[in-house]
Amino acid sequence: MNLGKVFDTTTVVFGLLALMLFLLLWSKDPATARASVQSGLFLCLRFGFLIIFSMLIAALLPALIPQKLIVYYLGGASGWRGIMIATLIGGLTPGAPYAVVPLIAGLMRQGMAYAPAVAMVSAWGLWSVGRLPFQAALLGSRFTLLQVLASFPLPLIAGALTELLLKFL
Repeated sequence: MNLGKVFDTTTVVFGLLALMLFLLLWSKDPATARASVQSGLFLCLRFGFLIIFSMLIAALLPALIPQKLIVYYLGGASGWRGIMIATLIGGLTPGAPYAVVPLIAGLMRQGMAYAPAVAMVSAWGLWSVGRLPFQAALLGSRFTLLQVLASFPLPLIAGALTELLLKFL
C-alpha cells in the first residue's frame, strides 16, 4: 500500500487543523474536547461504513450494465440522446457525492462520454429528486419549484457546452 496516496497534502492539513482545534478546545474545556472527539469518531465509523458500501455499489452497478449499452446510450456517439438520458438519470439519482461521483466514474470507465457525464453531474447537483423534498421543507415549495424550473435546462446546456469545449481542448 502506498501511504503517500493516503496521507496526501489535504489529509495532513486537515489532520493538523483537527489537532489544533482539539488542543484549543482542550485548553478551554477538556470534557467537551473529549466528548467532541468521541462524537467525531462515532460519525467517522458510521459514515465510514456508509461510504464503503456506497462505493462498492457504485463500482458494482456499472459493471452489471452491459458495456455495449453504456457506450450506445451514453458514449461519444450518443450526442443529444446521451446528454438527455444522462440528465434524466442524474436528476433521478439520489445520494451524496461519495455515492454518486464514484457511480459516474464507473460509468465513464465503462464508456460514458464527457458530455453525458457533465450533464449527469449537473442534473444531480441541481435537482436530484433525493434532495428536493428536504429543500422544499426548508426553503419552501415555491422556491423549490422556481429553482427547478429555472435550472431545468442547465444540465443540457452544460452537456452541449462540453461537446463544444472538447473540440477546442
